[in-house]
Amino acid sequence: MKELTLQELKEIEFDILKMFDAFCKENDIKYYLSHGTLLGAIRYGKFIPWDDDVDLLIPREDYNKMITLFKDNGRYQLFAFEKNQNYYYPMAKLCDMTTLKEESGYNNGVKLGIDIDLFPLDEWNSNLRKAKKEARYIGRQMKLLTLSKLYKPDSKSSIKRLIKGIVMFFCKGLGSKHYIKKILKASRKSSKSNSNYLGCKVWCVYGERGIIPAEVFADTTYVEFEGEMFPAPAGYDTYLTCLYGDYMPEPPVEKRKTHHSFKAYRL
Repeated sequence: MKELTLQELKEIEFDILKMFDAFCKENDIKYYLSHGTLLGAIRYGKFIPWDDDVDLLIPREDYNKMITLFKDNGRYQLFAFEKNQNYYYPMAKLCDMTTLKEESGYNNGVKLGIDIDLFPLDEWNSNLRKAKKEARYIGRQMKLLTLSKLYKPDSKSSIKRLIKGIVMFFCKGLGSKHYIKKILKASRKSSKSNSNYLGCKVWCVYGERGIIPAEVFADTTYVEFEGEMFPAPAGYDTYLTCLYGDYMPEPPVEKRKTHHSFKAYRL
């Protein structure tokens, strides 16, 4: 099989996005461009040139509705832990199964195709101090989940490899499902009244920066992405500033590279 180029990868992901957008319109499901995809839309009107994924945020109620209503077909398959507990991610992925995606060094539990990431948008605790505590807890569970999925320790230092190997032994003993269940339980826990803060809790890679003021998502606007219009939170400037700080200047040349490690093929 011939490995897909970055441009081919983006084209397939964009096709998945358009299909998902049509599904959401048909079923009255709300979603937003998010993370680096939204950054690319605002900065370039398209993918970040060196990026290789599509990220969406879906309010939890709509996220659950999506899982219930989406019907897998010969090409597209929706993976979610709520549907298949042999899938080792706490957020959903919508895959083009006419392709194959091989992620280096990790056991994801199932074979995946080229995908877009579908993150639930959940409530943080309305008390900012408690919300930060939630973020630290979920962040720790994510690190342990990663160790449970690794095939072997990947540290360059022999001492760190030894320590990581010992921790991995215990993480694998408990299993990836154990940590995903803890992450999902924590992410669904919300304050008793409407929270002041929302964010992507299940994939808390930004830590406390991912605690976003709820008013950011009070309204929807539309932004251009690859020549078409897609929904974004009306408060996208606040959202992107929380995650990235001054987000419009490009990073130094040496940092213009993807943070993912995988190979992709067309079947």
